Amino acid sequence: MIEQDYFMRMVSMLAAMLSRIVLLKNQKDFPRAILELQTTARTLLGIDAVLINTCSSEQLGVLLGTDPSLAVPKVYILGLLLKEEADIRSMTGEEQESASLRTKALELLLDAWLREGKPAAPGHDEAVESLLALLAAYALPSPLLEKVMAWHEAEGRFDKAENILFDIVAAVPEFAEEGLRFYRRLLGKSDRDLAAGNLPREEILEGIAGLKTR
Repeated sequence: MIEQDYFMRMVSMLAAMLSRIVLLKNQKDFPRAILELQTTARTLLGIDAVLINTCSSEQLGVLLGTDPSLAVPKVYILGLLLKEEADIRSMTGEEQESASLRTKALELLLDAWLREGKPAAPGHDEAVESLLALLAAYALPSPLLEKVMAWHEAEGRFDKAENILFDIVAAVPEFAEEGLRFYRRLLGKSDRDLAAGNLPREEILEGIAGLKTR
């Protein structure tokens, strides 16, 4: 579990720094806004822009540590910082760079959520939803889609998890085995839970049959 005192201190510092960044954005002083983001990453996370730009999300997660009480808030905060930078890059017309940053931010925010088993802070789910909407026109890599699927399942949105499952299986047919495990997990739930997740038992059985024929 996250050490709340440590986390709240980091969030308080982040909020103050983000307020300066928002002010610079509103003033259209984008170079200073980017510099402020880089300074924030160094101050809060001890990581510089070169590493952030050259490392994958997985490598960044390792660099930020393995102790969940320390690593989860750092991964979450880095995800928010990259999301903010992506917005700035989009405002300056750097759409490809923006999409790349949003993809990395999405993976970090999902990693933080899944490692903690719940939102790390208020607004965590909303940040993920926002990134998914902004990346809707892009083909996300299958490993990232697996995390999106896991997030939807953990949140009880079984229909959305199933939709992602179909997308993954279309690209990676062998993922059908994981799909069967997903459906079997759902079969252990009550009809009430399945109805709340918009995936009734009959549709689960149909899904199992469909995957077995692949």
